[in-house]
Amino acid sequence: RARYAELTRLNTMGELAAGMIHELNQPLTAIMSYNQAALRFIRLDSPAQVPGLLEASVLQIKRIDVLLSQFRRKLACERTEYQQVELPALWLRVCRLLDNELRAGNVRVSCHFADDLPSLMAPPLWIEQILHNIVSNAIQAQTGNTPDSACIHLEACQHQHGIALTLTDCGPGLTAEALEHVFIPFFTTRASGIGLGMAITDTLVQRLNGTIEASNIPEKGACFRLWFPLPEKEK
Repeated sequence: RARYAELTRLNTMGELAAGMIHELNQPLTAIMSYNQAALRFIRLDSPAQVPGLLEASVLQIKRIDVLLSQFRRKLACERTEYQQVELPALWLRVCRLLDNELRAGNVRVSCHFADDLPSLMAPPLWIEQILHNIVSNAIQAQTGNTPDSACIHLEACQHQHGIALTLTDCGPGLTAEALEHVFIPFFTTRASGIGLGMAITDTLVQRLNGTIEASNIPEKGACFRLWFPLPEKEK
């Protein structure tokens, strides 16, 4: 029994480590890109662009610090703190974190938040990770798009005693296989992918007692519909 408990603990540790590798890869790649760009501008004696690039790099480093803090809390079995999350502000942060990738892919981003949209009670980093993973996948799915055709749109409204989020893109959509396995750990359609992003997303949504569904929009692209319950007093 003790051996089984130890194996279970090691397996959980392995899953946590694999998840952290996936989550840290994107900000580390972004930091490298921002710093390399800053070096190029310095060598070209064009320093005006450097402060903005370094600020973007610092933002990614802060994200890594938050991710590592979350990892430590998981290892220590500490309770995650729930806070009021203002979705418009958090969406802007996600777009800022992915600004480098959005610019490189020439992806147009749009959004619409209902006027009566309440705040969401959740750990802010969880919602950030959920949106970050979906948007990151949407960017990568549109790398083969014709010029100026890539897009991502977020719609948020109050629905059935909760908050409904709909994320759509202008990519090729999900294959039949991807629709069936998109939330399964280690499933990926990319040679360089780990296949944990959407599995982590699904896990976080479930921890928030929410739902997530993947589908395709005819002649458009992929669509992810999420729903999170509101506290009793806000229903």
